[in-house]
This record gives sequence, structure tokens and C-alpha cells, in this order.
Amino acid sequence: MKSDINKDLIMIPYANDLKKNTGENIKNKKNRLDVYLKNCCVASISAKRQNPECDVAIVTNIDIEGTYKALLERNEILIIYVPFNDFCFDGDYKWSLAFYKLCALFNVLNDRVYRNYIYMDCDIYVQSSFKNIWKECENSILLYDINHGFGIADYERIVSEFSEFKGKDCCVTHYGGEFFAANRENALKFINECHEIYLNMIDANFVTTKGDEFIISLAAKAFCDKVKNASAYIYRFWTSSFYLISTCFKYNPVSILHLPNEKEKGLLKIYSKYISKQKDITNKKVWSICRLKDSRPLIVKLQCLVKKLLRK
Repeated sequence: MKSDINKDLIMIPYANDLKKNTGENIKNKKNRLDVYLKNCCVASISAKRQNPECDVAIVTNIDIEGTYKALLERNEILIIYVPFNDFCFDGDYKWSLAFYKLCALFNVLNDRVYRNYIYMDCDIYVQSSFKNIWKECENSILLYDINHGFGIADYERIVSEFSEFKGKDCCVTHYGGEFFAANRENALKFINECHEIYLNMIDANFVTTKGDEFIISLAAKAFCDKVKNASAYIYRFWTSSFYLISTCFKYNPVSILHLPNEKEKGLLKIYSKYISKQKDITNKKVWSICRLKDSRPLIVKLQCLVKKLLRK
């Protein structure tokens, strides 16, 4: 067992299995491996650039070779092999590959001792240090509240599934699966609770349509005194025909931009033009490439610019 209790670990879990369902917001199924590996490179290398003192790892069930392996090694990214041997559901199960994040955390916690652990989806970009996240981990488990309530079809659906599984009304917070952070003690308690829920699902032959978010949301209820909303540090930006963003990429900025609709667009451009060529990129350029816009009226922007110039 590797032990580095004075160090923190940032993980990007990624599993590939052509027999299992992957994310639903990817169109190019034929080249999905390349798309996801390029996303993994952007996510992990941007995380390492902002947090050079931390270990950053791709946790995966495949052998990463060639250009991708060389690029990751050049940027001091660890590649940790973890078989997809737990939190497993049938291949046609909706979001079946998403459960690998829990499998990865479960295995890494048993194999590697760190002070704190983070896992994140691969379709993210890290734009600032995690120093304040680590501070939060001293006392809290951080999960991302996606802020859905009744009247939102996705929330009504997952509450219906919670209630069916529990056999009673069960209205709990719906947490996204893109981010988890905790110290070692809390991470072990949390993943063990997740595993117990998983085993109960298997015993009951229960099917959820919400992937790993179903398990982590139920597990979070057992730690209501510990779980804290991570929205101060990560935000899910929808940048396609369904356009739902905040200006927190720039104002009161989050550290992590989650960009589900940029898997095959902005993040690939960042990979090809900057990451693969070992070139630096400004946050402002990332915002532009990934279609994040300052939504203030032009007159307000001009007023702010004038005030800024006058201060000089």
C-alpha cells in the first residue's frame, strides 16, 4: 500500500467498455475513446498546473499507451490501473460506466493512503488552486448540489426512484456525480455507505436511470452533518441549445469549470491547440473557446471599464 498521508490526491476516473453505456451527451460514439482520453488530458494537466504540489492521477481500467501516455508522463500525471470490479451493473443499464467513479474511489482508498481525495469528471477544466477545497476537507465532505427542485423533471424522476427504493417518501438533495472531495476518514465512511446502497440495489434488483448520482445522493443523507455544497468551487455550465450558465467562471470564480457540452468541442480545441503542444492558456481564452459569456448589458460593461480606468 502506498502511503503519503501529508499529500493530497486529485483523481480523474475513466472506464472504457464497449459493452457498457457511457455518457449520453456525446455524439461521436465511434471515436469516443479518443474524445474521452483528450478530455482526461485536459482535466488532469490543468489540475496539475494549478496544484503542482498534489498528486494528480488518471484512474482507469484500460492501458493508456502512445501519445496520451507520453503526454501524461511529461506532465507528471500518474496512471493508476483499477479494474471495473465493483459497483457493476449490466451493460445496457443507463449510465453504467458512470458508476466506475465509485469503484475507483473504493479501490484507491484501499490501496493508497493520502490526506485528502478528490475525484472529478473528465469534461472539466481547472482554472485555479484547490487550496480552499483542502481547507474545507478538514471538516466536510464536498458534493455538488445541482439545485433542482420540484417542477424540474429530472428531480421529480430521481425523487420517485428514491421513494420506490426506500419504500416510503424520500425527498433528498440531488447531488451531481462530477465532483467529490473529503479527507481520508470521511471518504472511507462515505464510500462504505455507497457500497452498502449498491449491494442493497443488487439484492432488490433495483434499476435507477440516474447513474452514480442516485447512490451518492442517498449516501449523502446519512452524512447530513458532514456534507457541504461544493458550488463555491465547481459549477456545471450548459453551453449548447440548452444554455444554462452562471458568470461564476469570472465573478466570485469557481476553481472547476464542468463543461458537459464541450466534450467534443471546446475541450478538444484546448487539447489540440494548447495541452498537446505543452502551451500555456489563459482562463480568459478558455472561457471564449468554451462559449462562456459575460451576460451583463454592454452599458454596464462600459461603466465598469470607465471606473477601472479612472482608478488607474
